[in-house]
Amino acid sequence: MNKGFVLLAGFLTAHSVFSQTPLTLSEAIRIALENNPDIQIARNNAANAKNEARIGNAGLFPKFTLSTGAVYSEDNSRLTPKDASTTTSAQLQAAYTLFDGLGNIYRLKKLKAGSRLGQAEAQYQIESVILQIAEGYYRTAAAYENWQIAEELVRLSRERLNRVRNRSGYGQARTLDVLSARVDLNADSVTLTQSALLYEQNKRSLNLLLFRNIDTPISVDTSVTIDLCKSLKNLTDQALEKNALLQAARLRALQAQYQYYVSKTAHLPRLDLSASYGYNQLNPDIDFTMNDPVKTIRIGATFSFNLFNGFQTNIQRQNAGRAFENQILLSEQAVLSLKRDMANAYQGFQTSLNVWDLARRSLEVALLNFNRSEALYQLGQVTTTQFREAQLNLIRAQSQVSSAKYDTKLNEMGVRQLIGDLVVWKEN
Repeated sequence: MNKGFVLLAGFLTAHSVFSQTPLTLSEAIRIALENNPDIQIARNNAANAKNEARIGNAGLFPKFTLSTGAVYSEDNSRLTPKDASTTTSAQLQAAYTLFDGLGNIYRLKKLKAGSRLGQAEAQYQIESVILQIAEGYYRTAAAYENWQIAEELVRLSRERLNRVRNRSGYGQARTLDVLSARVDLNADSVTLTQSALLYEQNKRSLNLLLFRNIDTPISVDTSVTIDLCKSLKNLTDQALEKNALLQAARLRALQAQYQYYVSKTAHLPRLDLSASYGYNQLNPDIDFTMNDPVKTIRIGATFSFNLFNGFQTNIQRQNAGRAFENQILLSEQAVLSLKRDMANAYQGFQTSLNVWDLARRSLEVALLNFNRSEALYQLGQVTTTQFREAQLNLIRAQSQVSSAKYDTKLNEMGVRQLIGDLVVWKEN
């Protein structure tokens, strides 16, 4: 292929939070662009559409045919003696349509529109795969953070059980408090096991999206950078210009328009040119030699005009006109749908930003409450139930921040898909 895909820079900033080098989202997408079968299929379909948009495929080039042959004939009727002969010939023929009402011109334009349509459809397909990769990547990142949160929960519950045991040994805690701490530790251990399992499952799913061994080790980057600062109007204007689905709808309408023009050319006259140059020789019996051939040169022109064909031409023109109208309506519908989707996506992005901000504030409060509860619990001024509640509130707040962070990033990428800012088609 002469064309390829490249990620737009500026929205996949990442920073390592692991001891080993993590797989960044931009690197994951790069791997997918090289390996993912859906992307390969989209590229192949686009290449096929481009390959069809050629002058020769529209009938603008002359046709040349080289033919040779031999015919043996025998007349053995009762009225004549046996007569056998062999006719050997070789011929080069050329044919060219000089005028067909500009139908071949419109067919070429339709093919070129089809080439651009293939690019738009491939871009949409690849954008969809990129979003799948992003969702899989951030599900893995969220699962990793929940696993870390669960580990911290188990650590705190284990410390609490040890503390209660020590206090019970000195007669400062009831047996019920020890049992309660043990139950909570067991429950938290189950949560940790489930979190670890979910993390492993998400890593395998991500490897599958990258079309590589599902057991390939992965560590993901949990940092997120948001840099979508344009207004809804600016984003909508960009979407109306670059959105892949809208471009595809407009190109289908353009194809239907050219097909309508092609159908109208059937009412116009047609002029075909032909020429041939060849040799032939008639020999007695079975003899394929051409030692004394007869040279033949033919040049001709055929003018034709369709007077009546059972109204087939009119029917085809009417149907093509209605198909064109349908595509215009679908294109207008695509504009309205895009504006709606853009408004919804932008509102969803802004809402997720607010939710993320509220979640971080809630986490600050939950952390402060937990620290105070832990200090008072060590002094015996807070019950086990109250301390457990503060512990669970902190865990929930941490999980909400993690979820809101990744939801915000995915909503941002959804907006970028609508404005055609996830991937671009460029010359290699």
